[in-house]
Amino acid sequence: MANLEITSLIVFLTIVGLLLLKDRRNLSFHYGIIIRRWDRGLHLIDRFVKRYPKFLTSVGNFAVAIGVVAGLVGLVTLILLTISLRQDTRLILPTAGGYQIPGPVLSVPFWYWLIAVFIIIVTHETMHAVYARLEKVPVKNYGIMMLLLLPIGAFVDPDMKRVKRLELLKKLRIFVAGSFINFIVAIIAFGLFLSGVFAFGLATNPAGVMIDSVAENSPADKANLEGTVQKINGEPISTATDFVRALNDTRPGDKVSILTDKGDYEIELDAHPEIENKSYVGVTVRSNYAYNVFGFDGFVPLIFMSVFFTVMSFLNWLVFLSAAIGVVNLLPIKPFDGGLFFGEILTRLFKDKGNLIINVTSVILIGLLLFNLFGISLLRSIIG
Repeated sequence: MANLEITSLIVFLTIVGLLLLKDRRNLSFHYGIIIRRWDRGLHLIDRFVKRYPKFLTSVGNFAVAIGVVAGLVGLVTLILLTISLRQDTRLILPTAGGYQIPGPVLSVPFWYWLIAVFIIIVTHETMHAVYARLEKVPVKNYGIMMLLLLPIGAFVDPDMKRVKRLELLKKLRIFVAGSFINFIVAIIAFGLFLSGVFAFGLATNPAGVMIDSVAENSPADKANLEGTVQKINGEPISTATDFVRALNDTRPGDKVSILTDKGDYEIELDAHPEIENKSYVGVTVRSNYAYNVFGFDGFVPLIFMSVFFTVMSFLNWLVFLSAAIGVVNLLPIKPFDGGLFFGEILTRLFKDKGNLIINVTSVILIGLLLFNLFGISLLRSIIG
């Protein structure tokens, strides 16, 4: 699986590289950042806005309230993490082949990361464009940004001079729209995740543990262990968790009785080759499930299980990434949307001092983010 992921990554980057080479006349380059702009499709946004102006205005007003709450929650959370010296802040970067990037990094499987980022940035920037056009602000173009061959973001390019002349609430709706749709994406993904888990649980029942592979010269190999495990030492086994739990209390040299649909096996356990004082059977297993839907029954095929759990895993990542990006983007830090959003509010409250307040706040919070990413671990290493 890891080799397949790495191979697909290489193929993807190769295709992207060839497309960029073919389209090089329409690209701009800035110190390793590649930018591609378009203006096609903007008329579709205008049609949508003209059809639902009152609905979009009401949703935008609600989004402003959510933006205030989310930004303040993110601010308080960042401060509390800093005070408690908890290393919970991470950079989110893609990886492949199960490799874990060292340092304060949350490594996300490449294809999960790519698809999730595509959904997040497309919906985010589209909503900015929608609310800009709702207020009759021209949108010059939109585009994507890449770090060499890796997509890292997207943008819309509204006429900011026109935005600055808008009333406060109209500006706030434009600035908060992107993060608000990130929260909506997270809610939808979470709903799909729960629905999938519920439907799977409703339609299936655990039916033992399937033995996927047997290590050569292992106790399982010597005993010719095969089939679906039903009991270990007389205890029923329904899931892979049951299988692991049943063997946790065993030691090297112990004998266990494993009942499968192929027969009853007496196996003497070896010492684990990598973990001291741990017993070793020498198998990889997966939970097996039986279904009974509309009068049809049988065992859930392996391909379906693989696809289902892959989709569930992706939805799990999408929920986390959408919500996290939405909150971080609403922190009162320029040039984040939250910096523009709270900057307008502070300017209304404190007049000319508002701009100074948001600039100072931005510098302080950037320092806190950097400290949380790199300073906490360094401080802990110094103080022991």
